[in-house]
Amino acid sequence: MKLFSTALLSSTLVGASVAVAATTIPPKPSLTIQRVVTAMLDGKTTERLEAASSTRPGDLLQAGSVLTLSGKEKGARFTVPVPANTTYVPGSARASRGVRVTYALSVSGPFSATPMKTVTVQEGGKAVQKEVPAPQNEYRAVRYDLTGLSGTVMVGHRIRVN
Repeated sequence: MKLFSTALLSSTLVGASVAVAATTIPPKPSLTIQRVVTAMLDGKTTERLEAASSTRPGDLLQAGSVLTLSGKEKGARFTVPVPANTTYVPGSARASRGVRVTYALSVSGPFSATPMKTVTVQEGGKAVQKEVPAPQNEYRAVRYDLTGLSGTVMVGHRIRVN
C-alpha cells in the first residue's frame, strides 16, 4: 500500500500561486491539510479533522488557507493546484462570502465556473467533436478571486488521495 507524505502534498499546495497587481503586496496564505475522519455518534455520521502526517489511497483530505487582505489588492487571486495522485472532491470548494471560485483542467487554466472539454461523439455515423462540461473530478486547479475583499478570508476544498 502506498503512503504519501503530507509534506510533499503540502509543498505542492503551498506552491499555489497568489497573483495580484504589481503595485500591491500579495496576501500571505497559511495552509493546513487535515484528514477528514467520519464516525457514527448517536446514530448519526459525524466528521472530525485530524493531523495528517502521512496519507493512504482513499484518504479524504481538507486543504484550507487563511489569507489576510487589506482590501487594496487589485486582481488578487489565489490558485491552488490539485496535486498529482489526488482528485478534487466535487462540490467541496468553500470560501468566505464575496470570494468567487473558478476551476480549470490544468494549473494554467483557462478558469471558469464550469470548465469545458472537447469530446468526440458519433452523430449520424460521423465522429463529431463537441464541447461539454468537464466532470468536477477532472479539475486540476481551484482559483479563488479575492478582489476587493478585506480582513480575514478563508478558502478551501477537499481532495481524495488516489
